[in-house]
Amino acid sequence: FVLVILIVTGIFLYFSLKGKDYTEIYSERSASGNLVNPAASLTNAEAIEAFDESFVYYLLVNIKAYNLHEPPASSNTPKIEIYVGEDIFNAEVKDGEIDVNAGEIEGEDIIIQTSKEEAVEMTREKSYIESSFEDGKSSIELVSGKTELFSKGYLGFKICFA
Repeated sequence: FVLVILIVTGIFLYFSLKGKDYTEIYSERSASGNLVNPAASLTNAEAIEAFDESFVYYLLVNIKAYNLHEPPASSNTPKIEIYVGEDIFNAEVKDGEIDVNAGEIEGEDIIIQTSKEEAVEMTREKSYIESSFEDGKSSIELVSGKTELFSKGYLGFKICFA
């Protein structure tokens, strides 16, 4: 019986840790011009004014949310709710694709909160993301339990488990 539990636990850990890595696909999208930073040609004031789902999408790409996945033997997709100033966005990840929409989402795993100014800065400078969370300018709330977060690949998010 103990052996069966060890085997099942081993299989669970294997599939939780071995999600597909979509980094190369997103690097190719960026290199080909299919993935463009929405703040690139805007001033900070213009980017804050224009802030929408495309900025949230780009931010989530920067934190590699595309590598999140369903837990083993489940169809429970990773879901993120993002509060940017007064605006609320949500994202769901399916097979490496990030779908961002306005509004709340039911069954979110985490909630990210930040200001539009911080979000624009994180969109502009990937290396700034971790600092924004470490300095308390942005925050993250873990809604799901750590086992579920682990099984969906959130362990790779430095912002979740810093």
